[in-house]
Amino acid sequence: MDPKIKVVIAEDHIDAQEIIASFIEPLKTFEVIGIVDNGESLLELNFNRKPNLIIADINMPKLNGIEAISSCLKVNPDLKFIYTTAYDDYAVKAFDLNAVDYVMKPIKQDRLYIALERVSALLLNQSQVGKKEILTIKRDSTSYFIHFSKIVCIEKENRKTIIHTEDQKYETNESLDSMFKRLNDHFFRTHRSFIVNVNYISHIVLEGETYFAYFRNYPHYAHVSKRRINELYKTLSYDIENF
Repeated sequence: MDPKIKVVIAEDHIDAQEIIASFIEPLKTFEVIGIVDNGESLLELNFNRKPNLIIADINMPKLNGIEAISSCLKVNPDLKFIYTTAYDDYAVKAFDLNAVDYVMKPIKQDRLYIALERVSALLLNQSQVGKKEILTIKRDSTSYFIHFSKIVCIEKENRKTIIHTEDQKYETNESLDSMFKRLNDHFFRTHRSFIVNVNYISHIVLEGETYFAYFRNYPHYAHVSKRRINELYKTLSYDIENF
């Protein structure tokens, strides 16, 4: 089965959020993974979840849709986006950023579906092929090929990046940012110094004011920043209201 197209809705009006989500909900190839109501929250969600598609209102608080998408593209260059607005004078700016489409409000179901079909067509090859499940790193004159499923976490330690696997550790000079872009959605950036494979997390502990993620059958832990703890709980399918 082809992977679903991960969608984030960025809209500051609750009724518009609900309408867009309800139109997408019956579509088998799309999945809404997050809803935000301002541009700054959109930047954080884009960084943590790496969506395939953002449906963004141009008029949003903190950062407008054009400013926010411009920043999102810097860390997620393959991102596709659709703009929604009640004002058609933004169309030129929207398409200057290579928006897939520009949908006027009030949003009609069949008009949104036309835009989503365009997204599907653009992502078709990517969806069919998918990312290779191998992380390739070079160390001196040696190349290592590490299967994603073997990676427990990746840690930045001083100037080195350390890949922790079930069997051994690998060191590289590659940055966490560039490595994160090469991984799939089983990986989560918990902290400026850590990327974790969520499939290995066994429990999360709060010690003082610091969160730590621990792993099954691996004697290591990763730091989790306060800004990202709730999003990590959501990724792990926890009900964060119970914490």
